[in-house]
Amino acid sequence: MKSKGFLLAEAVFSLFITMIVLLMLQNLLKSLQTANKSSHHADEVAYSYVQLNRFLHQSEYQRIYVDPDLSNENKVIICKVKRQGGRNVIDRYAIEQYEDMIRARGWASGHMPLLLHVKKSRFTAKNGQFKIWLQEEDKRVSELVFKVDPKPKR
Repeated sequence: MKSKGFLLAEAVFSLFITMIVLLMLQNLLKSLQTANKSSHHADEVAYSYVQLNRFLHQSEYQRIYVDPDLSNENKVIICKVKRQGGRNVIDRYAIEQYEDMIRARGWASGHMPLLLHVKKSRFTAKNGQFKIWLQEEDKRVSELVFKVDPKPKR
């Protein structure tokens, strides 16, 4: 025969375990909310750097260079040279800020967003490299530097 005291102890123990599990779940949910709110700045900037670097160094192009004459502090003009039909074809792209993003825009095509939530940006183009300085909406500042081929002499 079972004693009612044992059933009461069992019920109290079950309630205690349930409370512990609920508290652990509550703390886990708070941790997830905090992690979602925090910005993963380094990851986003590093990802955009890798994405742009892959775009610059696609294997079909023989030479990639910056055109410092057409570039200014608002944009950088990238020239990508490929061999097509026995002659050199130059594809030009502008890397610029548009609204709250940094994007790569083709002359005859659409655009590719590189980084979102950008408040301000500045571009510097020299022969053989270009820099992108950016300030995000949360006031964090980054500078991305890319090396390319020197501009060919005409």
